[in-house]
Amino acid sequence: EVMQSKVNQIYIAYPDRFIRFGFDWFRQFCAKFGTEIVVVNNEQLSPEAEVVQDLISIIQVFSSRVSGLRKYQKKVSDDHDINHLQN
Repeated sequence: EVMQSKVNQIYIAYPDRFIRFGFDWFRQFCAKFGTEIVVVNNEQLSPEAEVVQDLISIIQVFSSRVSGLRKYQKKVSDDHDINHLQN
């Protein structure tokens, strides 16, 4: 809808809740189609603090993936053992 210029404004509470990282890029993307992103709880951070928050978000995403993969590690191992025996 943004790309079709159907949305004038998007209201969000926090940028990191809307999009994990790349918020500035997404804001510029929306602006090209006439959509403004309004941050309601707009706390001003230094560029360094923003980078730290972005890095923490990235680490959280990848640590969640690793944690999720651990659940399936035994299943993958069992599947490998079964396939190995069948060949």
